[in-house]
Amino acid sequence: MLLWFAVSGSAHSQTSFDLTLASQYAARGAALSTAPVLQLRAEHDAQSERYAGWYAGAFGSPILVEGRTQGELVAYAGRAQRISSTLSWDVGASRTTFLRDGGANYHEFYAGLAMRRGSVRVFYSPAYYGEGRNAYLDLNGAWPLGENLHVTAHAGLLHPFGDYPGAAAGSDLRIALGTQVGDVSLEAGWQVKAHAYMEGGKPAPALSASASLRF
Repeated sequence: MLLWFAVSGSAHSQTSFDLTLASQYAARGAALSTAPVLQLRAEHDAQSERYAGWYAGAFGSPILVEGRTQGELVAYAGRAQRISSTLSWDVGASRTTFLRDGGANYHEFYAGLAMRRGSVRVFYSPAYYGEGRNAYLDLNGAWPLGENLHVTAHAGLLHPFGDYPGAAAGSDLRIALGTQVGDVSLEAGWQVKAHAYMEGGKPAPALSASASLRF
């Protein structure tokens, strides 16, 4: 759910918002809503000389878990810096809050590298979904197919540490096509959850689509 932030030489801070209508909401291969959802993300990228590279953001979405509708809020902050013209590093932390199931709240720490057409990140949670320690490896890539068409790919691996209720290793894959129509980004993709993350967890529907407006 977290986005890479571009590291530029601008001396001005940047704040942006993304409003997304998605056919479903899946996170790491698990279905958090199989019905269409309206999601909002706000991001602030500090570009002043003193705070260059620091960023913060928040993401909100309705979810449906075990027959209960509620809201999910994710707040995150970190720092990204260029190593070269094609490589940058990123570190930060996030907090995921469920409005009706506070016992499942958790926080994560992450670190990674971003290249011109791909990125790799490792996330670590001391109490994933309020349970035990977990690590997640997040791999992403993007390639242009034409003037206004691109393909993206994602692979993820989740590994629990220790034996606790619901602990299970998991993996997920996704490939999608995207394009831009004016100010709207359109994407349609196929995804699969290879193994269960948690006991009783549902796999996300294979096909998904979304439309996002940035302002």
